[in-house]
Amino acid sequence: MTPEQFVIAAGVMSALAVAALDGTVVSTAMPTIIGNLGGLSEYGWVFSAYLLASTVTVPLYSRMADMYGRKPVFMAGIALFVGGSMLCGFANSMALLIVFRTIQGLGAGAVQPIAFTIAGDVFESEQRARIQGLFSGVWGAAAVVGPAIGSIITTTIGWRWVFFVNAPVGLMAAILIGRFLHERVEHRRHKLDFVGAGLLTMGLISLLFAAIEGGQLWGWTSPATLGLVAASVALLVAFVLFERRVTEPLIDLELLRVPVIGAGLAIGALSGVVMFSLSTYVPPLVQGVLGGTALEAGVAVAAMSIGWPIGSIVGGRALLRFGARPTVLVGMAMLVSGTAIVTQAIRPGTLEGGLAVAALGEAITGLGMGLSATTILVMVQAAVSWQQRAVATGLVQFSRTIGGAVGVGLLGGLVTAAAGNASGMILDPIARNTIASAQLASMRSSLSGGLEWVFIIVAVDAVVVAAVALRFMPTVHVERRASGPAAGSGAAAGSGAAAHPAAAPSSAPSSPGPAAFTGAISLAATRSTHAPARAATASPAPASAAPAHAAPLLPHDLDARGAAQPPRHYRHRLRVRVNQ
Repeated sequence: MTPEQFVIAAGVMSALAVAALDGTVVSTAMPTIIGNLGGLSEYGWVFSAYLLASTVTVPLYSRMADMYGRKPVFMAGIALFVGGSMLCGFANSMALLIVFRTIQGLGAGAVQPIAFTIAGDVFESEQRARIQGLFSGVWGAAAVVGPAIGSIITTTIGWRWVFFVNAPVGLMAAILIGRFLHERVEHRRHKLDFVGAGLLTMGLISLLFAAIEGGQLWGWTSPATLGLVAASVALLVAFVLFERRVTEPLIDLELLRVPVIGAGLAIGALSGVVMFSLSTYVPPLVQGVLGGTALEAGVAVAAMSIGWPIGSIVGGRALLRFGARPTVLVGMAMLVSGTAIVTQAIRPGTLEGGLAVAALGEAITGLGMGLSATTILVMVQAAVSWQQRAVATGLVQFSRTIGGAVGVGLLGGLVTAAAGNASGMILDPIARNTIASAQLASMRSSLSGGLEWVFIIVAVDAVVVAAVALRFMPTVHVERRASGPAAGSGAAAGSGAAAHPAAAPSSAPSSPGPAAFTGAISLAATRSTHAPARAATASPAPASAAPAHAAPLLPHDLDARGAAQPPRHYRHRLRVRVNQ
């Protein structure tokens, strides 16, 4: 890793840290915030507004990053996120806090996907596979230390500093990325797809609002909820039809025909249901059914966040040694095993036994998510050109979030139907002590029945996603081969052929060296990985073009046309091969 790469990696980790810590720290401080500002009935909207804003803006930010470069979009996202955080700290009512959390979410929609895209530009496929464990470790560390930080800040200097603390970390990320990331973007006129963005945004808002709030506000079969669902379907269908005709679409639907991308997004959406559902419904199990505290519920959930970075580290190395398909399938097997274990957390009948079983299931699930998510992200980024990498990276996060949000909303209706309003009382330790023993036992039984069905459905979903991976995940290998310093031109040809495999005859050689790879993708992931299809025949600049004292060039030093700059000291050429 060069010094420039190290500094940019630090900036990426700072950006991920500010987003990861926000969720865990704010959750800890929310009871105090409600006590200070009031508005218990608006509690859910503090999180829902953030989730909606950060989810629906991902495709738009990703497309803008592919058009205008990563840095300006990332800097705008950091500015919105930090600015929204500061405003949240000055809020004097729940209504203002919800508005400012929406602004914060608008920034978060750019921070995480563009940070991972920057990592995809700066690091080669092999390096990305190894370093993803560090990036995932940020989330694991946030899950462990975030609640403690939130508790300390809230009880000492006040809850407002829970939001103010985002400023220095966000500023550090902005300085590191702004100072050390240098892009050469082709300056030409672009036409941003505002109509497509509007259709997609309104469709997603309708869908997420119906999933998150529809069941609680009106009921799942009410005309209002069904109308929102129908509107979301109509808007999303209109979006797909419009994207097929526009010159520069917001999302290139042809990407879904690339096997590793189509399979990866399907796996991401279905595994998002598992991830979000366990994080949401294990705490009610620990607190409401087993009689534990919020701290004990946090321990159970943190087990997934600890298992994830471990799985990510192992997954990166397994990808290099065994390929993508075996690594993802092992991850799916752990996903099935972990969710099956969680279904048994109610059986022991004691807090200690149930907590141990729930934590074990969460940890194994986290290991599986780390194995599969890291592999899919690395291979999706390697399968596209520079102009599509941000959109492809954003789609990975987007699919997981959409699947999780919709799944949690639907399963929440099941819990509410089983436990009714009683669940709120037995989750509160103070209110729980005021309930008669017989009534408390009845409430716990109702909540237990609803949660048991939730965990069974989640386990079935894990089996379905494992079946999808078994059927559709292609065999992808990242291979290292010794190469000379002039491998850039061949790499550009391979990368260009990979951008739209359907556009080229299958008989045409898609990469230099031993050809005849079968499948839809065959690309050389060298420093010219981001070269687009139209630059497939570009020749590298002569090595003499670079002064002898020039610093080593990073992969993002390619311009947007894919013109190869003087090659640096790469010792290997990475080739991604897909067999079907």
